[in-house]
Amino acid sequence: DPSQSAICDLSISRSLYLLCNHHITSSQVAFETMMFTPENSLDVYSLLATILHLGNITFLTAGGATINEKSVVDFVAVLLAVDTYALGDVLTTRSITLRGEEINTPLSCEQAEDSRDSLAMALYASVFRWILIKINACIKGPETYRTISVLDIFGFENFLINRFEQFNINFANEKLQNYFNKHIFALEQNEYTREGITWSEIEWVDNGECIDLIEKKLGVLSLLDEESRFPKGTDDSFLQKIHNTHAKHPFYLKPQVRNTKFGISHYAGEVMYDTQGILEKNRDTFREDVLLLLKDSKKDFIYDLFEHMTPASEQRGKAAKKAKTVSGQFKESLASLMSKLGQSNPYFVRCIKPNTKKLPGEFNQETVLNQLRYSGMMETVKIRRAGYPVRRVFSDFLYRYRVLARGLPAGVEAKAGCVQIMEHYDKARADWQMGQTKVFMREGVEVILEKARVRELGVVARVIQSRVLGWLQRRRYLKTKLMILRIQKNFKAIVYRNRFLRVRRAIIVFQKYERARVARRELARLKEEKRIEEERRREEERRREEERQRELERLELQLKQEAEAAAEAAAKTEKMEAELLANAEKLEREVAEMKAQMAASQQKKLEEARLQQEETARMDREAKQRAMALDKRIQGSIEAKRIAQEEKEKRDAEERTRADERRVLLEEENARIEAEAEAAAISQIAELDTKLQAELEDEEDEAERSAEEEGGSHASSPQHDEDDEHAKEDMNVYHEGYINIKAGHKWKRRWCVVKEGTFSYFRGKQDALKSGWLNKKGGGTGTLSRRNWKRRYFVLRDNNLSYHEADDEASKLLGTIDLKACKHIVTSSKSLEFGIEMSHRTYHITAEREDEFTEWVDLLRKVIVASEHDMKDLQTTGVDMRNAVGSIELSSIDSVAPTGGNARPNSFTVVTPERITECEGETPEEALKWRSILEPQKNQFSGPNRAAILERGWLTKETRSGKLRQKRWFVLTEKDIRYYKNADTRQPPIQTIKLNYLCSVEAPDENTHKQEGNWSMTLNTRTRTFRFAAKSQVDATRWCSSIDDVIDNLPVIPSAFEKLVDELRSSKDPDRVYRINPILTQTTTEITSALLPLPYGQVNTPRARSKNYGTRQEEALQLFGSLVQAETITDYVPVIQGILQTAFDLPDLRNEIYCQLIKQTSNVKHPDGLLTVRTWQVLSCMCVCFLPLRKFKRFLSWHLKRVQAQHPNTESARFAHFCEMAIQKTKTRDFPPSREEIAAVSARKQLSVSVYSFGGGVCPIKIDSSTTAQQVVEKLCVGMGVEKSLNKFALFEVCGSLCKNIEDRVIIADTIARFERYQVHGINEGGEKWKLFFKVFCFFDIKDIKMDGIEGGFLYEQACDAVHQGRFPANAQKLTRLSALRLQFKEGNYKAGQWSTDLFSFYPVKKKPMYQGDRERSGTLRGTLRGLGTNTLKRIKQGDDSHVNTGFSEQEIQNIKMAISDQWKKLKGMNLQVAMEQYMEVVREWAGYGATLFDVEYTAEKENGRFPRELWLAVSKDTVDIYKRGDSEPLCSFPYAHITSFGAPANNVYKIVIEPQDSMSFDTSQVFEIAKLMKAYINGIVRSRMKAAKLAKTKQAGLAGE
Repeated sequence: DPSQSAICDLSISRSLYLLCNHHITSSQVAFETMMFTPENSLDVYSLLATILHLGNITFLTAGGATINEKSVVDFVAVLLAVDTYALGDVLTTRSITLRGEEINTPLSCEQAEDSRDSLAMALYASVFRWILIKINACIKGPETYRTISVLDIFGFENFLINRFEQFNINFANEKLQNYFNKHIFALEQNEYTREGITWSEIEWVDNGECIDLIEKKLGVLSLLDEESRFPKGTDDSFLQKIHNTHAKHPFYLKPQVRNTKFGISHYAGEVMYDTQGILEKNRDTFREDVLLLLKDSKKDFIYDLFEHMTPASEQRGKAAKKAKTVSGQFKESLASLMSKLGQSNPYFVRCIKPNTKKLPGEFNQETVLNQLRYSGMMETVKIRRAGYPVRRVFSDFLYRYRVLARGLPAGVEAKAGCVQIMEHYDKARADWQMGQTKVFMREGVEVILEKARVRELGVVARVIQSRVLGWLQRRRYLKTKLMILRIQKNFKAIVYRNRFLRVRRAIIVFQKYERARVARRELARLKEEKRIEEERRREEERRREEERQRELERLELQLKQEAEAAAEAAAKTEKMEAELLANAEKLEREVAEMKAQMAASQQKKLEEARLQQEETARMDREAKQRAMALDKRIQGSIEAKRIAQEEKEKRDAEERTRADERRVLLEEENARIEAEAEAAAISQIAELDTKLQAELEDEEDEAERSAEEEGGSHASSPQHDEDDEHAKEDMNVYHEGYINIKAGHKWKRRWCVVKEGTFSYFRGKQDALKSGWLNKKGGGTGTLSRRNWKRRYFVLRDNNLSYHEADDEASKLLGTIDLKACKHIVTSSKSLEFGIEMSHRTYHITAEREDEFTEWVDLLRKVIVASEHDMKDLQTTGVDMRNAVGSIELSSIDSVAPTGGNARPNSFTVVTPERITECEGETPEEALKWRSILEPQKNQFSGPNRAAILERGWLTKETRSGKLRQKRWFVLTEKDIRYYKNADTRQPPIQTIKLNYLCSVEAPDENTHKQEGNWSMTLNTRTRTFRFAAKSQVDATRWCSSIDDVIDNLPVIPSAFEKLVDELRSSKDPDRVYRINPILTQTTTEITSALLPLPYGQVNTPRARSKNYGTRQEEALQLFGSLVQAETITDYVPVIQGILQTAFDLPDLRNEIYCQLIKQTSNVKHPDGLLTVRTWQVLSCMCVCFLPLRKFKRFLSWHLKRVQAQHPNTESARFAHFCEMAIQKTKTRDFPPSREEIAAVSARKQLSVSVYSFGGGVCPIKIDSSTTAQQVVEKLCVGMGVEKSLNKFALFEVCGSLCKNIEDRVIIADTIARFERYQVHGINEGGEKWKLFFKVFCFFDIKDIKMDGIEGGFLYEQACDAVHQGRFPANAQKLTRLSALRLQFKEGNYKAGQWSTDLFSFYPVKKKPMYQGDRERSGTLRGTLRGLGTNTLKRIKQGDDSHVNTGFSEQEIQNIKMAISDQWKKLKGMNLQVAMEQYMEVVREWAGYGATLFDVEYTAEKENGRFPRELWLAVSKDTVDIYKRGDSEPLCSFPYAHITSFGAPANNVYKIVIEPQDSMSFDTSQVFEIAKLMKAYINGIVRSRMKAAKLAKTKQAGLAGE
């Protein structure tokens, strides 16, 4: 905005002018040296200018503090990039939340000045801290750097007058001295005392009681904070309170004479402190609402300064209940310093002054001695001389020096063994002592022990050498023995083989003779069979001859039948008949010849007859075949043409079908390619969601069990947990390498990995991008092999995907797929199958689980499109634990013990409650390394540790069905909730409910308690919702608070999309990130999970409670579905309204919606496509209504700039520019946009609204979504030339007789949206529409206005409207006169018979009482008609036509018309101007003219006779008057100076408090209108008085100068 930039530049230049040019130049050089960017330095200067301008803000009293110069606040608001009205509110009012309702309390001028000063101090302190952080970041070394910090301990301060500052300084010095004491004295002495070491006690000054006096409960600081928070607390009350509380404390000094001081006996001496002004210095006036305003700044620099500060309303526990004070903040800072000191290795340097005169060469012994005593150096020397510097734990001592006691029994106690060793070398015990757990000795004894240990180790080494040499000799002996046995074996083999050969030859001879005998017997049997066979054959030949004769007879009959058939066929065609007859004759001749031959052949041998029969049969078959062939040729000739034609038609149809199939396949291929890209995005979303869910929690089984099953269904082994510190250490440990693991009786070499608290071992080294088991369809040529699915182990390395028979390293390689030659990956939506399509074939592969399918497909697609640089990024050291052969949780390991013997010296055993695993390292160093990693921590415990238990007790748990309730013992820890059958927590819990930061707990509801009789609370987790019940509300509230604290303290795990957002903004090549992460780009298919982590459970906010919303996850998916289907919807405006309504009702989803919209507008294929344009329309509407969190707002800005650079001169670029401009001035909206606004924003245009005025005037005004009512009023005033008028103009909401003022800060677009809602719900009067109306709001000048001007016209029209509404006290004669003047003004001269104007359009009607029947006081319509009373709303909805019922009879109406006509006739010839002036003269005759009248009813019960019930409350610029309705004289009048307060104590009730203690209450539906008008008049009065005083002072100064 150029105007804002100009203001900012002007403000900065004015501020810089106040500084020296030399210092400015030096500062700029320093900024550049410390690598501050020009934007950083400009931000710092801008903030300094803001602080200077804050000092120019002054306040005046007008019913509370009011800003004097609004222009200064506007400057500051522009520099801070916050809303002007919000800044004015936080400076002049205080916001308090009471019982869920926000209450604004006006501040006094002094309080407002404190608020302004606290804002300036907070800004300065924050920018100072920010500069320090930037400098530290500039000089910081690498990540492995170490620091040496120097803490300069300031000395005690003891002046003549010591105040709050000296008290804090001395308190800090006291704490640091106490730390030195504990470190040097207390730690040493406590160590000796705890171990029971006998030594001379050294007395030293312990200042612990003095510190307790200051900081403990009911200490000085505690009482100071308590008194500072007490509204009526004073310095004297604080002094009296600490006198009463600590008068008898040994370190507290109470003055003998009563004054304003108290004293404390510090470590360095006694100091007296003055309490004057101590409470004021201790109070911190930087309020929460000021912090929230700064965090809402649109400038990122301002937000970054206060990002680390958390408002009290967002804090949990005790910290949220108390406001911080200066002493409290100082105490926290000091505690942080002490904590850092406790984590460091301190070295103390004591500076000793030789004299107090600061003279060289002079040494004052007493001064130096006192300093040594105060600093504790004397005691330090004594401790060093009297102590035992060398200390070893019994086990460590015995392990190191056990070689000195080789005769020590194996089972001896550690302490006894240590005593035996020490007494051997020093029986007098002069230089050593035994503690409870350690050996304490002096350095001389340690030297003796070390020398003896070295000597004994030499002896032991020689023993080891002898054992090794013996082992080598025995090894040689065994080798020789093995050779001898081998020779003996070979010799015995030769002897026994020769014996075997002789026996085999003898057996062969026996076999020969036996075989001959068997052969002769078989020959005789065969001859007998041959004879029998010949006899059977002769009989068979005779029988066959008889059959042949019968067959000939049958053939003759058959030939005759065939001839007859041939004759019938010859009738069909003459040509064929002759051929058939010839064939028949030929056949007859052949038959005759055959008969003759057969008669002659009967005398031949039987063999020749058989052959002849066979020849005859052959010829018969040939003749039959020839006849059939002829028949077929005839049929073929007839059908040939028809068949040919059919085949031709069939070929043509097949060609058309193939062409259509090719076209369909081509379309399907294109659709499949697009679907694969979209499926890749979906699969990646599913993969990232799965990873997120795995990172959040792995919840246990939720199956419900009955009480009887619970006792026996759980394992008896206890569950092992670890505390947070060691659990984090275990989770951070990562180690890998080869280990031999014993499986059964065999040792197998395994690749082992320790990661995330789990020890896992694999068959081979896990150095691939990914590996795992998949099912592959067989690749053989046979049908069965192609259809069989084989389970193969796939390994992805670089661009090669290989598959093996097993997951062992030595397994057979079955094949390799080169992914660079892959065309694309084909996926199936119905199954977990995907295909790798190559040029020569397609590999079909299936996964067993959906998560594996998603991971493989996503990774393969990344590898296919990845460049060489991308492949380096894809390389990861992560190991897929699902491929592990076995795994052991580190927390379940009981012990790790070495078991190495002579055979396996590097072996060790891992013991867990379930099994014992034997392992062996490849080298001694590796074995030792693995043992140290797997060694269990010493602080493991079974069950929840008592120190880790935050809450415990009996609760009633409701089952999932809600029909059964069970009483269980619940335990709340820092990570989960466990419940048991009874209070014995040593047994395994029935169930453990894991908690994470997305869980939520709902407090008990009183309505539910009334219905069910118990105090139920609801816990929403990732998998389900639990319901628990407590006995009392106190218990339920305590549990809810504790669970809330646990949830708030759990780490926030960013989603995969959030991580990618961070990566995008920091990446130098964002296009590569988009390319390998389809989750970030546009898709046309719905997603399976939200992009951001959303709270669990059903939506239960007040806005959404009655709208049947589901879970936030479900709503997010539905919203994305509406974005994807944008192209298919004709009218998209209702969809946009639904999205914005959801965002308005569910603020938790706003960031999710923004992320979805950014995703759908990233890397789009068609920047001008319908889907893209409609998505941009939704994003534009979101930008003008709501802003996301700062993190996503920065991402949105980055995205908008990228789109403009990526797609210039497109619709996407134009929408991106529009959104970029919109987010710079977005204001919080109260309603979702109207259809008109959505249409205007979708077209990137301003919204045109019509503003009405008197006389039917309409003024079209162009506004945007952030235009306020004040801006519209200023524009109209300038356009009408009334911008310098003393009267205040304003906009009003008008519908019929209803009229409501619109505040200056109200966004006009919200008002238009509210009008649309009114119209939809039928909330209007008499069918009229709602409209914006422009008129005078406050009448400051009613006498000096010329009636011929625009402002005079406004006064005249509003006077006429008041008369018409019946809010002008006048008799019938005066009303008749006014009506005639109004008719003369509107109609001109009277004309007989032309009375056409409605009488009651200018003449007041008799109105009914405001309340009919029972007087209701229910609240206003939530979120809609705020400010309209309940009865008013009811009348509008029911279409109350009371305005039609005038209250006059027909005769009365005729009389009134006649009277008006008589008056009208007399005005003949009067022009408009005169008619207007005479009308106003009549109106001004009433003394109350200029006041706004409100219909009220008096409600005071104690003073029934004071006022009548129906009244007018008249609010004018000087007084508030009370009239009886219709009377012209007030019953009473109250100047504003006598009104102490006013407001609405209840709905539709207005109360005014008058000095000294008088008050009045009225019933009215216009509470807010009355209050706003009174406040506006009061502010005007104060400003006019200030202006007059300023003029008088200027005039007096001028006279004095003269």
